Amino acid sequence: MYKILFFLFFSPIFVIGQNTNYSEDIAPIIYGKCLQCHHAGGIAPLSLETYADAVSNGGLIQHVVSTGEMPPWPPDTTYQRFAYENILSVDEIAKITDWINVGAPLGDTTLLPQMPTFSSNSNLGPADLEIQIPNYSSTATSSSDDYVCISIPSGLLQDRQVKAIEVIPGNIQIVHHVLVAIDQFGSSATTIITNCMAPVGDQVYTYAPGSVPLEFPSDALNKFGIEIPANSNINLGLHYPEGSFGQIDSTKVRFYFYPQNTSIREIHTEYLINEGLPPDPPFSIPPNQITQMSSSYGPIINDISLMSIYPHMHLLGKEMECFAVTPTNDTINLIRINKWDFEWQGAYLYKKFLKIPAGSMIYASGSYDNTASITNPNPLLVQSGLNTDNEMFVFIFQFLDYQFGDEDIIIENNSVTSVFTNPLSLNRKLIYETNFLGQNIRKTYNIPKLMIYDDGSVDKRIVLE
Repeated sequence: MYKILFFLFFSPIFVIGQNTNYSEDIAPIIYGKCLQCHHAGGIAPLSLETYADAVSNGGLIQHVVSTGEMPPWPPDTTYQRFAYENILSVDEIAKITDWINVGAPLGDTTLLPQMPTFSSNSNLGPADLEIQIPNYSSTATSSSDDYVCISIPSGLLQDRQVKAIEVIPGNIQIVHHVLVAIDQFGSSATTIITNCMAPVGDQVYTYAPGSVPLEFPSDALNKFGIEIPANSNINLGLHYPEGSFGQIDSTKVRFYFYPQNTSIREIHTEYLINEGLPPDPPFSIPPNQITQMSSSYGPIINDISLMSIYPHMHLLGKEMECFAVTPTNDTINLIRINKWDFEWQGAYLYKKFLKIPAGSMIYASGSYDNTASITNPNPLLVQSGLNTDNEMFVFIFQFLDYQFGDEDIIIENNSVTSVFTNPLSLNRKLIYETNFLGQNIRKTYNIPKLMIYDDGSVDKRIVLE
């Protein structure tokens, strides 16, 4: 009996075999994880909307999912988990492989899921403030991308509190990503800066194909958001991929405000790790070698609640890692990217706010590969800076002052299910505690356990805190 229990608890079980088919097994995966880029008119070079598309590209699909190349998700999920992860499970990858191996059967088409639709329309409805770039013609060639920064006056005459941000690409076929920043010291004129890797100001949102609008969590007790000061500029960093030369884009950014005089818990954006840019001294990367980089910040003065992290390097970047060490010497993993790819960068929201205690230090490390390669045939000395031919080593943090219970707030899907202002006002109730054998237990110390709540969530605990 004990051997059977051991097998059940510790052996992965996959029910995959000859019945694997497109309609029931593969279409749900492709629709959910691939079509945001791989649809007609999308930014990807091929469409996967139909069964015929999937069959004709079956070998390629199997290869890129088995190697982890697709769907693109740079963060290491064994290090830290994030909201809106665009990843495939081991079971989903196994289904794709099995489907190819058994001849890619179609199955019963009446069981196909509904295909998602894609448009340039807003998901959130009419905005309170809409910023649109002037018609811009991509200068990307067949072998080089186009990076441009555009600064647009907000036109606001008073400070406003933002509850949501949405980017509407003007040309979904060529907009690879959009970085949105607030520059409170902006000028009154629209400016365009070419060969620009990052916009000036507090970066508040990153768009990539398939991104959902950023809706800050809120409920009756807490309203989270950012502030756009009066007379500020909205600065955008846009990336257009190679082959898009001459195509026109007119991307919009939509801001949704809280009612006037709403009191919000303001999210702050800070470059806590910022090597090579003022006020830090510059750095250089010698040719024909791999260069290591490290940095730190702290100690943090007050407890903070971390909402998101945005790691950033340029074309020579190889890997990045960032973590915090608390005063009690506990390590809090923040993010690790084992294979940096500039074309697949982004800001990553945590599933819940991460509490970083006062006195903690933040450490970061990374490396640059400036050896000869297809993309870098003649290595040169590279200096730090903002342009494409420079390098950066930056981690941008979005956070706010910690309040009791922040670490129980679910960020994904704008859900605040566990906000409370003191220990006696919990919005969710502890139904019971169980050990890892599923047996209900009393509150006791130092026993591994699960804690089951009335919202269906499960918190794992090693010891009772």
